[in-house]
Amino acid sequence: MSALTGCQAKDGDKDDRSGPPVATTAGPVDPAVSPASVPSAKGEPGTAKPSTSAPSARPTSAGPRRLQPSARAGGLAKLLAGGPTDVPVDPGEVRHPTNNVLVAAFGASSAGPRSVLFVGVDGLTGIDGKRLEHMVRGMVEYVNGSGGSVPDGATMKDYDPGQLGGTLECMPASVAQPAAICGWADRYTTAVAYFEQSSADQAAAKFKAMRADLEK
Repeated sequence: MSALTGCQAKDGDKDDRSGPPVATTAGPVDPAVSPASVPSAKGEPGTAKPSTSAPSARPTSAGPRRLQPSARAGGLAKLLAGGPTDVPVDPGEVRHPTNNVLVAAFGASSAGPRSVLFVGVDGLTGIDGKRLEHMVRGMVEYVNGSGGSVPDGATMKDYDPGQLGGTLECMPASVAQPAAICGWADRYTTAVAYFEQSSADQAAAKFKAMRADLEK
């Protein structure tokens, strides 16, 4: 478990690219579309205060890599209807055309119901721990604002990120039923996802598999 502290980049990637929050529309992003409203990334008293640990020093594979829309990810199908119509989590600073924001919902079938909500941003040039923490906090606020209840004081736990390297972390995201929030960060991308009906351990395995299909 990690304490609530700001993430620190390793491997010489120390630039803070989180910048002022810039919301965007569901991706791939069309710069001509007006930005969508997103929840504040500031935690409120009594709410869960998740933290992300320092990104892993594990080597990453050759890049650069981008987030690619996919009909299937980690054995799950992208929803054809009922998916997000805007960006539910502020991805941090986004500059066009350098950065692409990918927003998608996945389930056991393309007809739903939703089991995973995904938000990711690419076009980065270094592991951005502050952006990851910002996005995790944003997902906590989204879940709590949508009728969920993320446990107070929840913290992120490190998991094996797989061959793509970087860091992959998850935490419980519900008091009453299994749910989890996971995030990953590497040299080129940062992403966060909400998993319904999954423990943190189960979500970590799913997120790792999804990452292999979405980050190319």
